[in-house]
Amino acid sequence: MNAAYLMLRYLTVVVAGVASILMSDRVTDEALYVMLLLVLLLVMRLRDRFENREGFRAFPLPFLLETVALAAYGWQYGGLLPLAVTAALYTPPERSDDFLQRATLAGIAMNAAAWTRFTVELLTAANLTYAAIVLLLMHIRKTAVDRGEIEALYIQLQTRNRELEEARRTALDYASKVQELAQLEERNRIAHDLHDELGHRLIRLKMMLEAAIRIDGGRGEAMNLVREVRDQLAGAMDALRSTVRRLKPAEAARGEYSLETLIGELAGTSGAAVRFRAVGASYPLYPSDAIVLYRNAQEAVTNALRHGEATEVTVELEYAPEELRMTVSNNGAVPEGGELRKGLGMLGMEERTRLVGGRLEVIAGERFAVRTILPRR
Repeated sequence: MNAAYLMLRYLTVVVAGVASILMSDRVTDEALYVMLLLVLLLVMRLRDRFENREGFRAFPLPFLLETVALAAYGWQYGGLLPLAVTAALYTPPERSDDFLQRATLAGIAMNAAAWTRFTVELLTAANLTYAAIVLLLMHIRKTAVDRGEIEALYIQLQTRNRELEEARRTALDYASKVQELAQLEERNRIAHDLHDELGHRLIRLKMMLEAAIRIDGGRGEAMNLVREVRDQLAGAMDALRSTVRRLKPAEAARGEYSLETLIGELAGTSGAAVRFRAVGASYPLYPSDAIVLYRNAQEAVTNALRHGEATEVTVELEYAPEELRMTVSNNGAVPEGGELRKGLGMLGMEERTRLVGGRLEVIAGERFAVRTILPRR
């Protein structure tokens, strides 16, 4: 219960108690009366502490004790104290299981305490007041529950928004990596084309000019022109070699997402036996597929070593005719019941695989395995 709700609850008893001193002729010992009033407030406070504990949410005994104590106090001292029984209705707003039953019991207790103390007119007014309080509390409780649901929905929307933002950043990161790899592949293709096609043609032209010079013996102005052409070709070939070297991607960049490189690094630092093998006739991988396989293998091996405490991990890449399958298996602990509790790492693997049109499978057999399946492009 919030502070305002508790203050209203205690204030109901205090106001009724003070009014009874002024109105009732049954209060002969004010010190005892005040002490009993403080005891009532203590009982109410203890009940509030019990009500806030999950295990006591459906336990009616604290409510019954408080209701009986308030009714007995009202019966003994009269005045407006019977109306203090309404304070027993102030319960946590999220509780809605037995509010009407509690309202009925508290109403009976109030009437029992006021039966011989109030006139018919005053008793009627008290019951009308009590009914108004019940309706007001029902409205307050409904408003509180609705507010709680709205807050829960808002928190859920915030969580979804963070997940979407994270997914957006991940997608942008993947797009950047794919573009980078695609550029590297294109530069590599252009470098090979320049070297294999244009380079070979220039070499043949230079060789033909060298032969023409040797056959003619080097005489005449035509040979001077041929020599100049030969020298120009030599300079062009040097420029071509320099261009090819600049275009050709560095081996480190080309192998950044190599599974062999990853396995070698993990085997050297993890202390476990991490092996890699390829099955089937290999074929070039699309850049985005290379990234997904690399990241999924990295995550699966890390999970096997960290959570499964595996000592042996095998990464198998199978080049099938229609699809590409990568299976990461280990000899670590298998989740109880074969059910895997998916964390952020596993969810990230699924999201990566789904973005490129593939799927992720979890195999909880004799050896725990995670399989990434991608369509062949």
